[in-house]
Amino acid sequence: MKKKSYLKLLIVFVLLGGGVYWYYNSIAIWGTSANGMWKATYKKNQDQYVESGWTGKIKQKSGDKVTVEDITFTDNNRTLMSVGDFEEGEAEDGEVTVLYPFSAEFYGGDEPKKGHIYKVHVTWKDKGKSHTDSFQLK
Repeated sequence: MKKKSYLKLLIVFVLLGGGVYWYYNSIAIWGTSANGMWKATYKKNQDQYVESGWTGKIKQKSGDKVTVEDITFTDNNRTLMSVGDFEEGEAEDGEVTVLYPFSAEFYGGDEPKKGHIYKVHVTWKDKGKSHTDSFQLK
């Protein structure tokens, strides 16, 4: 009798876990650069006080002190936005940028379209040498 109760409880937890996983995967896409230095998310805005839409954020995962020169966000190789000249602090609209380790919001827009390929391209400088990391958000 106890085995049936445990089995029913396990099934309920698996279904709840699957539902939560599906819900959160339907409201966000994300990716990490091949070198593990950058992680970007593009997710549905859940803040009831802010205009609805989607927001992109990027975060530096490594501890290296680098200078970010440009962030470009593309949809099927078409540039949706490109931004550079980052300054640390909070903008009037509430966006916060931190230069070390780097983190910033980079785009606000519409829901991703199925079948489209979204990529983030980060151009950064370390010890006078420029690098670009490109990675897909899924």
